[in-house]
Amino acid sequence: MKKFMVLVLAMSFIFTLTGCKKNNTYEVGIVVSPDEIEVGGYQEELDYSAEEIFPIGNKIIFYGTQSLGDASIVLIPTEENEKTEYQPTYITPGMPVEFEVEAGKWYKIGVAKYNDTDTDKIVYVEIEGVEIRIE
Repeated sequence: MKKFMVLVLAMSFIFTLTGCKKNNTYEVGIVVSPDEIEVGGYQEELDYSAEEIFPIGNKIIFYGTQSLGDASIVLIPTEENEKTEYQPTYITPGMPVEFEVEAGKWYKIGVAKYNDTDTDKIVYVEIEGVEIRIE
């Protein structure tokens, strides 16, 4: 009976510790400006997050939300001397997008999303594997 109680206490301790894990998933809002009509179609411009993200490891995972819908997403290094360029990647709700990144660098999030209204829209993207700060 003593061994059983020790086992139960050990298991409850392990479950308690796994519940204390730090959550590194955030939802970031990005203001998308109205698009200007150009001859021959519409021009989508990048809109940037006010927050900056710092990868914990070597990859960042983005999840599109319903407010974002179909869009392109890109990482922009915040350091001026940074020469790494990330290509815009298509994102849609339900399909995560992974970026391989250098740990220890800060990035902004750029979104190309068509906005056919005459007012700003706020869209959200969920990010996993980062710490966050506001510029």
